[in-house]
Amino acid sequence: MAGPFKYFVLLANMRTGSNLFEQNIQLFDGFSCHGELFNPHFIGFPNTTTAFGVTMTEREVKPQKLINRMVAKETDTLPGFRLFSDHDPRVLEHCLNDPQCAKIVLTRNPLDSFVSHAIAKATDQWKLTDVSKRKLAKVHFDFLEFKSYLTRLQSYLTQIKHSLQKSGQTAFYLGYDDLNNVEIFNGLARFLGEEAQLKQLGDKIVRQNPEGLEEKVENYGEMVDQLRQLDLLNTDAVPVLEPVRNPGSKNFVAGREVPLLFMPMARDELPEVADWLTAHQSGAGAVLREMNQKQLNTWLADTPVRRSFTVIRHPLERSYDAFYHHIFCSGDKMFPWIRTALENHYGVDLPDKRSTAEPNRTVLENSGYSAQTHGRAFLGFLDFLKGNLQGQTRARVDQSWASQNSILQGYGRLTFPDVLIRFENLPEELQRIEADMGLDPKPLPKPAATGYCYDLGEIYTEDMEKRARDVYARDYQMFGFSDWG
Repeated sequence: MAGPFKYFVLLANMRTGSNLFEQNIQLFDGFSCHGELFNPHFIGFPNTTTAFGVTMTEREVKPQKLINRMVAKETDTLPGFRLFSDHDPRVLEHCLNDPQCAKIVLTRNPLDSFVSHAIAKATDQWKLTDVSKRKLAKVHFDFLEFKSYLTRLQSYLTQIKHSLQKSGQTAFYLGYDDLNNVEIFNGLARFLGEEAQLKQLGDKIVRQNPEGLEEKVENYGEMVDQLRQLDLLNTDAVPVLEPVRNPGSKNFVAGREVPLLFMPMARDELPEVADWLTAHQSGAGAVLREMNQKQLNTWLADTPVRRSFTVIRHPLERSYDAFYHHIFCSGDKMFPWIRTALENHYGVDLPDKRSTAEPNRTVLENSGYSAQTHGRAFLGFLDFLKGNLQGQTRARVDQSWASQNSILQGYGRLTFPDVLIRFENLPEELQRIEADMGLDPKPLPKPAATGYCYDLGEIYTEDMEKRARDVYARDYQMFGFSDWG
């Protein structure tokens, strides 16, 4: 059959109406559908172990062989098959990546599918063509099983969507209620390259359980109460608008002689931890810094037994540190363009740069810059961060204030930390690493003074916490941070 595609695949699941789809698509002379070719228990249809001369063993070794054989032999029609989420994942990947494969996605209300599947298992009746032979059963709704089913289904559909988006392809989408609509099937035929149209659909397959859920579920009231717990619209999800950070192997500090890898959230952050790691070496310069990805991969390969660790800090504390050193202070760490933008567009009132090169509290207060003024300036910075982390400002997202969740996602492209340490527990956790790895204990060097002329505790307000929770919602959620105050 001439057209844009060589074959089609119906991406569906059990109890979504795929049998009815197959009945209707084969009413067109130009299409043929060959069942569940990649069902793990049979080929195409129950009790069948070969198709197009391919055995189940051959299919297991090279699944694409079966597709190629189907296309080669079905020269008079556009052939296809039904593929479910629990079938061979290699076939799903192949079909999604093949532009000559027409993708048809069939979905149904997941609760209806779940209950229908439970009834089919209870009655052992999977397909109905004669109403007089219908078997009836009421089933018990298992909430935990349904949640697990829903998670798997969402993951499957997301995989399909993202793959098509990334490759610039599209699919033809069908809902369960579309399966009896002849106009929609005629539209599908045109999508597949068929000009012929149907006047009506078949009626051999009958819906097995047309009753409402109340008639099919024995614990219906309990089910309704349990379903209220589900956020089916995902309204509780924290939006992730901040891009994942690029891998940052140059931030890492690795031991040459000890199997330790420190993965700080920003380069040169917590230098006392790098000094602690260095103290475990026999000589100066024994740690690896500024590694590129190739050097990191070599170290990982040479150090199969190791401890990779990072340190997380409270988002409010971390963002204040970034504000103080990169915005407020006008020394060599200052970001002048961002400071100017904050003053001009975010109403941030900052002292003259000459007075913040080496800030002196007495001088600042004599000039009218109080702790309260400093607190308002920090609030303005948090307002800036809200847009900055969502890509709504011209300024880059600096690693010093990027969310720790996005940084760890970026690091995950290289390697994962197997120990996540909270800053307030740092000494005890480093001692635990030493004990686990059989290292002699070394004291954690005293951290350098912050140099703050206004400590966070002096300016802290509930409004700051509220804004920080808004800016760093994902960090608060993923790491379970409580209020700083």
